[in-house]
Amino acid sequence: MRRRLLAICLAGILLEALWLATYRLGPLREHTTAFLVLIGITFAACLVSYLRIQLRSRAEVICLLAFGLLFRVTLLPAEPFESEDVYRYLWDARVSSAGIDPFRYRPDAPELESLRDSKIYPMVNSKPYITAYPPVSQALFRVCYSFFGDRVPPMKAVFSFFEFSALIVAWRLLVRMKRPMQPLFLVAWNPFFIFEFSHSGHSDSGMMFFAVLSFYLLLRAKNGQAMISYVGAILSKLHPALWFPIFLRRTGWKPAVIGLATGAALTFWYFSFSALGRYLSSLRLYFRLFEFNAGIHYAVCLFGRAVTGQDWDQRTGPYLAAALIIVSVLIWWKFPVREVGDVMHACFWIATADLCLATTVHPWYLSWAALFLPFLPYGFMFYWTGACFLSYIAYQYRPVYEPGWVILAEYLPMYALMAYEICRKRPIFESVARRAGGSTKPPGGRPDRSPGHAPPPTGSD
Repeated sequence: MRRRLLAICLAGILLEALWLATYRLGPLREHTTAFLVLIGITFAACLVSYLRIQLRSRAEVICLLAFGLLFRVTLLPAEPFESEDVYRYLWDARVSSAGIDPFRYRPDAPELESLRDSKIYPMVNSKPYITAYPPVSQALFRVCYSFFGDRVPPMKAVFSFFEFSALIVAWRLLVRMKRPMQPLFLVAWNPFFIFEFSHSGHSDSGMMFFAVLSFYLLLRAKNGQAMISYVGAILSKLHPALWFPIFLRRTGWKPAVIGLATGAALTFWYFSFSALGRYLSSLRLYFRLFEFNAGIHYAVCLFGRAVTGQDWDQRTGPYLAAALIIVSVLIWWKFPVREVGDVMHACFWIATADLCLATTVHPWYLSWAALFLPFLPYGFMFYWTGACFLSYIAYQYRPVYEPGWVILAEYLPMYALMAYEICRKRPIFESVARRAGGSTKPPGGRPDRSPGHAPPPTGSD
């Protein structure tokens, strides 16, 4: 055990040095090459650690998590150079703190002129559009603003806290499921999670936390509480709403009604009916006007231009959304929900389809599916969490430009790995986790043989 602890400490010290170097780079869009080199080395170190350092004791897991926390704290003071989203959170909180419904006016509306300043407002993105953040996210913005005002680091710290808390809940869930601890490397030390939630402070971590907590509560047969937590995930980020039929099949109607009633109460406490209509109207723009770092969408647009000579950029969104619904229905119908592992497996593939069929895939969006890496260590998803950093190359151009080679480098290997893992019917990293953890049975004596899972190995508690 001492040798493994020493290996974790040495690898952790190396990674901390890399994060300190990233912190000291300054404006990342002015140092894109250096930034990507550092992230690439950090990603490689995470992968090598996963493959070479076995987690077999509680002390080793705690050491891993302690270094993961250190990396996150290191980045909290950094300016969020690669994303302005945190400034939109502060703006929404400022509007609601002034007693104005944040869903009523867009930031550039004349009614909000008195709230504009030279610090926050110039950094707000998508000024012509009403905010897209649901009630739970809005509540978190408002609470943080009430205590810390316009300061950026505290807002980032809130969502870094939720991301790290999701990791802790995932650890406890793995213990209760008698699964190996090895895949914790894929989140705790993955530069994707550290950068997007501690450096950039994205609010998707709220959804991550409530989603993982809902699975933990399902495992403990607390179905009503699980549904409330699941609804919290939806009201943090709407995309988990596609999982509802899976949860319904697992819990039945009574817990589902409890969750829906809680969600409805929170929604209509925060929304007026007119504000809800404006909010839903603004969401439709997501599929029609915005595009970035998309895979299938870009391929369809390229095909359309080649065949018809016309621009399909604003036409594909509704059809891709319809395709997502069809895929989701097939998963609702075909995937089993006997075990909590089955529920996670179905939700993972719905979230993955959501990302694959989206017209906009900012790197942090991958968290919708990557949150399952501790339970489903798919190689294609781990690769994607590293390759998505290439999309930041687009921001070094004025105006923003996405080189074709970036899209190919991100998506061709990812889809090749996905096809391979679907054909072999299990994640390629599963065998590493199995070797590290051994083999045993979960509570109740019945092995968890959910799709995509090995027989559960020894826990680390």
